Amino acid sequence: MERNLTKPMKKQFIYLFAAVLLISCEQNPDSLEGKQALLEEKQKELAEIQEAVNKLEAEIAEMDTTADEAATAVEIKALSTETFEHFVKLTGTVTSKENIMISAETSGRVEAIPATEGQKVSRGTVLVRIENEAVSNQLQEAKSSFELAEVTFQKRKKLWDQKIGSEIEFLQAKNAFETTKSRYAQVQTQYNNTIIKAPINGVVDDISVKEGEFVAMGSPIVRVVDLEKVEIEAELSEQYLQSINKGDSVNVEMPALGISRKAPVTFVSQVINPDNRSFKIKVNLQNKDGQIKPNVLANLMIRDYKNDSAIVVPSTSINKDLKGDFVYLAVSQEGGTIAQKRYVKKGSSFGATTEIQEGLQAGDRVITIGYNQVNDGESISLN
Repeated sequence: MERNLTKPMKKQFIYLFAAVLLISCEQNPDSLEGKQALLEEKQKELAEIQEAVNKLEAEIAEMDTTADEAATAVEIKALSTETFEHFVKLTGTVTSKENIMISAETSGRVEAIPATEGQKVSRGTVLVRIENEAVSNQLQEAKSSFELAEVTFQKRKKLWDQKIGSEIEFLQAKNAFETTKSRYAQVQTQYNNTIIKAPINGVVDDISVKEGEFVAMGSPIVRVVDLEKVEIEAELSEQYLQSINKGDSVNVEMPALGISRKAPVTFVSQVINPDNRSFKIKVNLQNKDGQIKPNVLANLMIRDYKNDSAIVVPSTSINKDLKGDFVYLAVSQEGGTIAQKRYVKKGSSFGATTEIQEGLQAGDRVITIGYNQVNDGESISLN
């Protein structure tokens, strides 16, 4: 049996059917088209909100009669082109260019340690003596054999020059002389290895052995460091590879020592470390007073950007709203001075300043103090 629908029920059915049909026709919100439509809708809403904000600011400024009674006091900066520099700050480690750990070249017992830690030494200064009785005996034997062979050879040579004696006797004497000479030189080298000398001018930084202690060949004995020339090594991200060159000046600071100076870059690696995508640089420093110690941390300030005719404002004077970054300018008009909102395009920032790439020019007056107490079009007074 058919069921009769009343008019109100028929209308509700029609509305429900239309709503279902409309929903089925809409874009899937998870699809690309759906997200694009949503973005367009939100952008339209954002523009409408910003327009409403601007309109309200203008209406408030027009209706606010208190501004005429007491203009907001501000401070300004008159803009002109100036030099703007951007620096990259790195932390490096100080190392000595001549930091040598001397190892034993022969085995034996430490006979004497003439040097002391902290002592300044010259190249060739005896630091440690290693006792090796076998080498000493061999040296005496080799020396005696060499001296005898030398005397014999000289006599045979003199006779041979006078055509006296046989050639074989002369050649045997010559061979014995050369053989013993070579043997003596070898043993002399072995003996010299028992006397450890300073290979450079510097300071004895560490003595790793004690008198009477037995040491094996290759054991570390003493460290000598030359502190007159030190270098700082640091790593820089590969994005700065084209921004720094050998010879560029960098600012060096060592907070622990209270040192601040400029020094040139002496080495720029052209090889990128694949682990952290960085490359190595080195900076040499003179250190005649020895104040700078190895392994001290140093800060390097490396300039990677410079503009000799930049428009620069204090970074704190830049504000931001839904439309972007802006500053307030002090603009003269008939009857006084007002604050004017000006949107800008920022460049790099360093320290307390920011370079402005678009929106400002030389001669503009930027409000630097009181900018957060004014509105667009509001009357102001200059301190």
